Amino acid sequence: MPIHLPPLSRRRFLAGTIAAASAIALGDTLWSADDRTPADRDPHRFALLSDVHIAADPAAVLRKVTMAEHLKKVAAEVAALSPLPAWSVINGDLAMGTGEAGDYATLLDLLKPLRAAGLPVHLALGNHDRRDRFRDALSATDRADTPLKDREAYVVESPRANWFVLDSLGETNKVPGTVGDEQRKWLADGLDARKDKPAIVMVHHNPDREDPTRGGLTDTVALLELLAPRKQAKALIFGHTHHWSFEEEAGMHMINLPPVAYIFQEGDPSGWVDVNLTKAGASFELRCVDPTQKQHGEKHDLKWREG
Repeated sequence: MPIHLPPLSRRRFLAGTIAAASAIALGDTLWSADDRTPADRDPHRFALLSDVHIAADPAAVLRKVTMAEHLKKVAAEVAALSPLPAWSVINGDLAMGTGEAGDYATLLDLLKPLRAAGLPVHLALGNHDRRDRFRDALSATDRADTPLKDREAYVVESPRANWFVLDSLGETNKVPGTVGDEQRKWLADGLDARKDKPAIVMVHHNPDREDPTRGGLTDTVALLELLAPRKQAKALIFGHTHHWSFEEEAGMHMINLPPVAYIFQEGDPSGWVDVNLTKAGASFELRCVDPTQKQHGEKHDLKWREG
């Protein structure tokens, strides 16, 4: 039961709604009559966020950071973009610690300005989330069954890429994560059915071939062996480590998103990433919460592997 938060009209901004879908295509079906028109959004531009760690109390502080204030600032910056991105996504760790009901209520409230600006928001789960409470944040009428009953996995189709958003939550508030056999099969089938354009795979936990049990994806090897021969898979994007980095493996880009919330290592940036897809690749530009941070505006122009 993955969730997609559609843009809010003026009327819906006051009431608030959540919609669910297992495969979401960009188009007029995401818009109501008094929302912005699709022309207000760039279909090749995307705002990527990760590790927001929102607590029920918006004044909560961890590692000297008020998490809600960071997300509020990022949301305002993204909402002010012109043109707007096609959509935004938070790649896991929506909640601060154990995925409490109040955490998700505060998160949804903080995301209202993004949606009111006309921007759809997609959500993924990380190790600090909890599925039952996450699902309870939705009203009964907004719930939908998907082939993966125990995972919040889905595909978002855009003109230049198919985005596969995975759910690597293993056990709440335990560091390691897993994709799992069933979800890997779903991913493989989905990639095989969509060979016509590049695929970008997003998952919260970082891949770790050396020792995946220390905190990354426990089934790292199985996931990478699935992606390697499927040349339409161009990039694997993850969070979890609260670090900003780029690597390549077998020609596939491995992109570690920075946290919106707090950092682990002094000097690392917190912020979000402005992505623009081209016909042959993509640019990833770091936008720091603190614009005086030395890496603010750092840009990586990537070329997709052939095939």
